[in-house]
Amino acid sequence: MRPSTLVFDYDGTLHDSMYVYADAFPAGYQTLVDAGKARPRTFAREELERNLGLNVFEAWARLAPEIPWEVAEPAALHVKDVMLQAVAAGKARLYDGVPQMLDAVKAAGHTLVFLSNCATEYQEAARKAFDLDQWFSGYYNAQQFDYAPKEEIFKSIERDFEGPFIAIGDRHKDIALSAAHRLPCIGCLYGFGTPEELADATELAHAPADIPALVARIEAARA
Repeated sequence: MRPSTLVFDYDGTLHDSMYVYADAFPAGYQTLVDAGKARPRTFAREELERNLGLNVFEAWARLAPEIPWEVAEPAALHVKDVMLQAVAAGKARLYDGVPQMLDAVKAAGHTLVFLSNCATEYQEAARKAFDLDQWFSGYYNAQQFDYAPKEEIFKSIERDFEGPFIAIGDRHKDIALSAAHRLPCIGCLYGFGTPEELADATELAHAPADIPALVARIEAARA
């Protein structure tokens, strides 16, 4: 059997996003406060972490459901700009061990595909900042597909790449992808999801360094 194509989530799986998000969302929200369109408030770190892995519409609906999207949209664009500035300034961080893990699965013959609920500009900033092309053969993001869910976007990946596939991510959306297409899934407990939302994962990674062995175990079970 050929080595699996690995479909990696980005935020919370490869990228410790709070280095660029922790200040960005409050800054965007503050623009609404300054314009008299939102009440002042603070956001706990845990509240912000639960937004990671959601698309921009879901993130704003979750933390500020009282604000219509047409009002929130300029603030959301400000959040994106602050995040892009942080990436450009070198503040973004991959989780410890991610480059070595990606080296290992690439050396084992796996094809790697990037699948994120992010926007194209953010994807491309990450691609440049971390030289992701040394590992990844394809890039897919929610904005490219009008913010369709990952299980819909995967249909394009399935057309473009040869299987079998393994999904790797830290949120319930990665579990939904694997369930919809009957894919094995590695749930990343070190990311921003809860153990409960990853309960249906095939395997669980406590650190990026666990992933190569878990991929090998899934492949051995398939053989």
